[in-house]
Order: sequence, then structure tokens, then C-alpha cells
Amino acid sequence: MAEALSDDSELNSNASLSIQINYPGPRPDIQYPLNIQYCGECSLPLEYCEYGPDPERCRDWLERTLPDLLNQMQASSNAGDDKNGEKKRQTRGGKGMPKGKKKFEAQKIVLNKQQRKGNKFVTIIQGLASNEVDIELARKFFAQKFSCGCSKSADDELTIQGDVVSELIDLLPEKWNQINPELIEDKS
Repeated sequence: MAEALSDDSELNSNASLSIQINYPGPRPDIQYPLNIQYCGECSLPLEYCEYGPDPERCRDWLERTLPDLLNQMQASSNAGDDKNGEKKRQTRGGKGMPKGKKKFEAQKIVLNKQQRKGNKFVTIIQGLASNEVDIELARKFFAQKFSCGCSKSADDELTIQGDVVSELIDLLPEKWNQINPELIEDKS
């Protein structure tokens, strides 16, 4: 048994000596350090702009800032073109193109008071998300401010326990500057 262990240790020490890594070193045809240019629109290297979220804007930026490099890249990419002159695009599988955020027009913020059982009320706020207010952040703020329960009912709707309509009319433009006080509508 002791002989078998010593034979294994000899094999392992010989095996580690025989492995050599051949690293060729720097290539003589490349000048170091490498100078990589990045796009001002998508912040990808220029070779990858066509795979970015908006290749047309990248092409426009490249035309304005580096027109000679654009011509050079177009000349080298003609080999990859299809018979029709258009590049082949991925048609299925993989991740889709990321969509930019949609800009919403500021819509009215509707404050509504509903009666529950007996003398209990809830305040419903609609239209905060269209005014670029984070719904989750607003929910936590209202729950702390009014010391009550606040829940997200729908995509753009918050329900606050209690009648707080009059406080909300003053509080919303004060807390979120982007909310226009004229857009707040009280339907209670």
C-alpha cells in the first residue's frame, strides 16, 4: 500500500513538470497599447454598434464625428452583405433589442375618496406613474407620512386608508416637483 502511494506521488510530480504553457507573447503586427474607440451613443466599441439598441443613431453619430472611419468600416463590411445589399439580421432566438423608455405626457392626477363600512374611507390616487413618480416609493412615503396602510391597486393606482385628499393636494407638488398643481383633480 505504501508503495502504491509513493508511485502515485512520483507520477504527479513528473506530470506537473511536463506541462508547459506556450504563450506566444505580443504579436509583432499589432501596435501596443491597443487604442479602442467607443461610440458616443451606445458606448459599445464601434465594431459592435450595429448590435446596440439604436444602430441608426450610432451611424449618425459616426457620420458626424468620424466620417473617414465610417467609410473604412463600410468598405470592409461589404463582404458580409446579402445579395440585396442588406445585412442579414437575426430573426429568431436570442435576446431582443432593448426598448428605450417611453416618454409619457403628464396626465391628470385623480384623487378620489370612497366610503367603506361605516365611517371608514379610503383615498384612491390615479395618474402618478404618468407624471414620472415611482409608485413603490410613493406608496412607502404615504404609508409613513399618514401612518396608515397604503397599497398598489393597479399599474397606476394607489389606495391609502383614510380620508387624506386635502393633505394630498398640497403634498404632491411639494414632494415631487415635476407634478403640476393644475393637473391634480379632486373627485371626492
